[in-house]
Amino acid sequence: MAFEVSRLFGGFLLAPSRVPVYFSWLDALSYIKYSFVGASLNELHGLQLNCNGLKTTMFNATYNITETCITSGEELIKERGYDHISLEGCIGVLIAFIIFCRAWAFIGVRFLKN
Repeated sequence: MAFEVSRLFGGFLLAPSRVPVYFSWLDALSYIKYSFVGASLNELHGLQLNCNGLKTTMFNATYNITETCITSGEELIKERGYDHISLEGCIGVLIAFIIFCRAWAFIGVRFLKN
């Protein structure tokens, strides 16, 4: 169950900016989030995208919604909600997860009684 919660709030299926407020604390427990955000920050930082200006999207053939294109990786980082932590912070949190899990496993094995 914990792995499913971790995968759901990891940022791949649901952006952190779109998570309901009452579930916002769950994404801090997801090691997948820090892996995905770290990889996204690494790839998107400094990226320049080509855009022809405006993009028109048609919904149900009744009305059009015009939206602007994202022209840089920094805009995409901000739009997806990945700007709250740095790449180094993601690496630090992942190392802390590894240390915590190894310590927890050591304690479990050490005090396991047959």
